[in-house]
Amino acid sequence: MAFGDYFKGPEHKENAARLAAELQANRQQSKAEMQTLQAKYDDLEAKARDIGLLDLLAVKKQIQNEGTLLASVQAQVAATQADLEAARSQLQEIQQQILGAEDTVQLESFALYEPKYQFTNSIDYKNRLDEIREDQKRTARGLSAEGLMHGTTTPLNSQRRSGKNCARMH
Repeated sequence: MAFGDYFKGPEHKENAARLAAELQANRQQSKAEMQTLQAKYDDLEAKARDIGLLDLLAVKKQIQNEGTLLASVQAQVAATQADLEAARSQLQEIQQQILGAEDTVQLESFALYEPKYQFTNSIDYKNRLDEIREDQKRTARGLSAEGLMHGTTTPLNSQRRSGKNCARMH
């Protein structure tokens, strides 16, 4: 510091006071601007809440939850569709069986039925069954009576003949 600076002290003091006043004025102006900006920020924040921009995270979370729920519903729909296809397949098989049975009944109603036996009607069939039963009864009685009398059984030739006759009739 030079000796001349002592003479300039009051000048420096005035300059320091002026700078301090400017600083105080700038602080006051900054505070006012800060309050204005804070008011604008609060206003924008209120508008954003109204619009829902601050709830963006909540919306994203809700979308994620709904996506998970959608995936589980889609899996359930796929399983239900597979069950439905299985049921349709089973229904189609049963309908084919019903159609086959209906065709058989229809053919029988038009007398187009192909009989398995050589009888012309049910009465002939019944009569033949009665004859076979009577023959079986007589044979059974004859075997037991003859076996008791002679101690032996009769040859089965007569029974074989009746069995062959019966087989030919069928």
